[in-house]
Amino acid sequence: MKRSDIILLLTLAFVQFTGIVDFMILMPLKPKLTELWGISPSQFGVAVFAYGIGAFISSLICVNKVDKFDRKKVLVFIYAGFTLGTFFCGFATSYIMLVVARFITGLFGGVSGSIIQSIVGDAIPVQKRGQAMGILMMGFALASIVGVPGGLYLAAHNYWYTPFLILGGLCALVFIGILVAVPSFTGHLVRYKPQTFIGVMKSVLEDKNRRWALLLTLMIMPSHFFIIPFLTDYFTFNLGFDYSGTVPLVYIVGGAITAFSSPMIGKLSDRIGRYKVLLALSVLSLIPLIGIPNLQTDNKIVLLCFTASFFVFSGSRMIISMAHTTSTAEPSIRGAFLIINSSVQQFGTSMASLIGGFIVLQSSDHKLHNYPYLGYIAICFVLLAVLVFNKVKPLKV
Repeated sequence: MKRSDIILLLTLAFVQFTGIVDFMILMPLKPKLTELWGISPSQFGVAVFAYGIGAFISSLICVNKVDKFDRKKVLVFIYAGFTLGTFFCGFATSYIMLVVARFITGLFGGVSGSIIQSIVGDAIPVQKRGQAMGILMMGFALASIVGVPGGLYLAAHNYWYTPFLILGGLCALVFIGILVAVPSFTGHLVRYKPQTFIGVMKSVLEDKNRRWALLLTLMIMPSHFFIIPFLTDYFTFNLGFDYSGTVPLVYIVGGAITAFSSPMIGKLSDRIGRYKVLLALSVLSLIPLIGIPNLQTDNKIVLLCFTASFFVFSGSRMIISMAHTTSTAEPSIRGAFLIINSSVQQFGTSMASLIGGFIVLQSSDHKLHNYPYLGYIAICFVLLAVLVFNKVKPLKV
């Protein structure tokens, strides 16, 4: 891979990093928000869902517009809005205000992932795309190692909103990086034909292969995110681990291992085939999906073993899925397709949080009940994703 490609991917990884931290940092903050505003699991599910609804609406707005512009200009615009939305979250003074702020952030942040994938699809050859997605997933690992634990530390020792304000400042720096390091991408404009919203949706969805790709995304996201929103509450209130000590360690260890494993898994999928790697990861992911919601231990090492395996085995399936779905769309409609794919991603994760919030109950001592059911539902989605994956066929180049 060329040096310029690596610089581009690292810049995009930082965009990914800030987006993931913004999305994930709310979930470990639930104990703080429960103490502050007394929110229930269902209310918390709504707060997470608000981001996804914002992303879904922006996808509908952008779907017939994203491919008519230079991809860099689109990324600059949406990332500027995302930065402002992140600052807004930090200034929320009530539960309702926080939900509104999450909605606004989702309007911009939910689209950024599809733009990143469009740029990767334009800049990186298909035979190197698994490796490229592995580098992008380092943004997820970095978010786990630095972003989420750092945010937890700041929230534990300052105010709950401190992580959002600091993240907003970091977003401003990344915004400058985008202006400097990301080149213009206009090659897709040669074959671009103006279309209405209905026309774009028809051109994207009329292809059966792309419909299978969207269904794969819809299966893969809930299979990972069903148990995530309530991890911190379960570890803190049910198992009795320290909120400011052990919980950040969970993300640091999981993220560190993921940072090492993600590029390797990406390369391995390019070498031996995506389906084989996905199948192996799916089987291994059943261990933490069953184990974590049923865990009964006060041993920190046991906890870290389960959570690290969850980060690596379950989370890495998304590397394979992203590389696979990106390869199903021609450059002329890739942006529109990935916008729709991004909305499906956000819908899948947000619905998992919303549904989970109504399944899980929290007693007066803050302990969670019915949490194991979320693991069992996630396993069903894992199996469905494996079945759907083989239906998706990358374009031949």
